[in-house]
Amino acid sequence: MEHLVVFCSPNGSTRFVASVIAGKLAELGNSVQVFDLGKRREREQAERRVLQKREPCCLWIGSPVYVDRPVPPVNRFISLIAPGGKCFAVPFVTWGGACSGIALHEMATMLQQKDCILLGAAKVLAVHSSMWQSPHPLGEGHPDESDADAVRRLAETIHEKLSRGLPPPLPLERLDYQPDHVKEQAVKKSIAMAKQLYPPLQVDTERCTCCGECAENCPVEAIVLNPYPQVGEDCIMCLLCSRICPEAAMPMDLSSVEERIRLRAAESQEAKSTEVFL
Repeated sequence: MEHLVVFCSPNGSTRFVASVIAGKLAELGNSVQVFDLGKRREREQAERRVLQKREPCCLWIGSPVYVDRPVPPVNRFISLIAPGGKCFAVPFVTWGGACSGIALHEMATMLQQKDCILLGAAKVLAVHSSMWQSPHPLGEGHPDESDADAVRRLAETIHEKLSRGLPPPLPLERLDYQPDHVKEQAVKKSIAMAKQLYPPLQVDTERCTCCGECAENCPVEAIVLNPYPQVGEDCIMCLLCSRICPEAAMPMDLSSVEERIRLRAAESQEAKSTEVFL
């Protein structure tokens, strides 16, 4: 059976998990295709694949958790899946140790609505994407080799399930693990809300050389040069542009954001670890 590993990974952690999954599946003799939604050509190839009702496949779909939810490119991709096909699915997320929110449950629900059969899932601890300025960020050192081993075991188990024929689905309720008050807050959250809590993305025109590095690497193509970078409404606040700017021309002081994130992590009862669902 063909396995499709599709992911969005502005800061690299979800890409790492996707590579571990793909590597293990290939080691077990499977046909594997990997698609990065942040790269237009790969995104378009993946979209064409799921729009067609072809031979059965297993879709591994990965997202970082932003404001308790999957990122918009992942939601959009799932929305394009042609219903009625023979598609198994394994959603996975990376989260920064504050709260994994309802991302896995939302992804799994959308996949089931597209007639995908849910086989498993994973939430993988990673360095918090808004803490690159901190000497000791939440999720420091993750994903590590123990996280990778857990992901490899997931891939191996899914492979074994599929080799035995039609495997039983993972009950959706298994991914409904958050307390009610967390779920009630999470459904109200959005990228637009996050934009109000973060400092605005502004360009220092005295430093900027209009090199285009930010626009070229933006995973949602939200930046255009005119002649300086202009950030559009599709921005998902991954802040990759600020991180990678060679001239530090998009400065971002995240100290106040870090305080809020650490407070949220301290209040959360969620275990700060990787978990696999089978």
